[in-house]
Amino acid sequence: MAQNEHNNESCLTAIGRGSFKAIIAVLLPALLVIRYYDDVRTYWDGIRQLPVFQQFKNDFSTGVQIVGNEFDLDLRAFYADTVLHVSTIKEIEEEPQFRRKRSFWDRNSIENGLKQQLPRRYHDNIGAYVEYIDRYRDAAAADMQRTKIPASVTLAQGLLESNAGRSRLARQANNHFGIKCRTKPGFRRDGRISQSDFSPSSLAIDCMQAHDDYAWDRFEVYPSARESFRRHSMLLREPRYRWMLSKYEVGGMYSINRSLYGYREVPYYAAWCVGLKDSGYATARRYAEQLTLIIETYQLWRIDYETVDNVM
Repeated sequence: MAQNEHNNESCLTAIGRGSFKAIIAVLLPALLVIRYYDDVRTYWDGIRQLPVFQQFKNDFSTGVQIVGNEFDLDLRAFYADTVLHVSTIKEIEEEPQFRRKRSFWDRNSIENGLKQQLPRRYHDNIGAYVEYIDRYRDAAAADMQRTKIPASVTLAQGLLESNAGRSRLARQANNHFGIKCRTKPGFRRDGRISQSDFSPSSLAIDCMQAHDDYAWDRFEVYPSARESFRRHSMLLREPRYRWMLSKYEVGGMYSINRSLYGYREVPYYAAWCVGLKDSGYATARRYAEQLTLIIETYQLWRIDYETVDNVM
């Protein structure tokens, strides 16, 4: 009898120890995941690799609050001559002219400020980002002047899609936005694919094979980066994306259908970023978050107001 009780106690002890170890094995990783969830999420979403803040350092509506309220009348005039009804490729392809009157975006102050705030491992990438912005800001502004697509969104997409102009597509094809050649009728994904199965836009001069979603993907090739920016504006004026032009005007705060960094009321540029993701521009799960962080970190919204100031 005593032996049986001893055996029962031993079994209970073993079960207790096993249960304790199982709880520790499950609970500890769970606690670690909860504790470092944001870090893990930003790593897997590719945000940690970008030379941007991992989270907002200032009020989320910085861009609207600092400059937007000063431009109320100019913004009304800017959208009063809107060309949202224009959808023909011929008119959109016309080369817009842009000459900046005043500069609200200062490369040196932004670059130096970021290098003081972000770790040294990001400094080379910060330099590449501000160089890209400085080089193409007028191209984005010219297209915004013509099409009303915020230059901040265009530049953020260019930075992300082309790795600040350093991607293979950007270097070899002048393609800064990952825009693909369209397939012709009868296209078959069976391995018997030729260049003739793909059709580039009127601004492109060829199609280049590069693996994206599929091994047979072809991307448009442009004679220069300028055509790539113009092609991006043409794409965003197609019905799939055009709805944002009249819904998210520069300077406003807008409600979105999901939370973005804990907010459902966001500045126009963040609403655009969510709209692009929801409309299927990219498959990356946190595409909107990546774009928004780039705009906030590099204060690209300032270039939007430069454009409005230039037009008025």
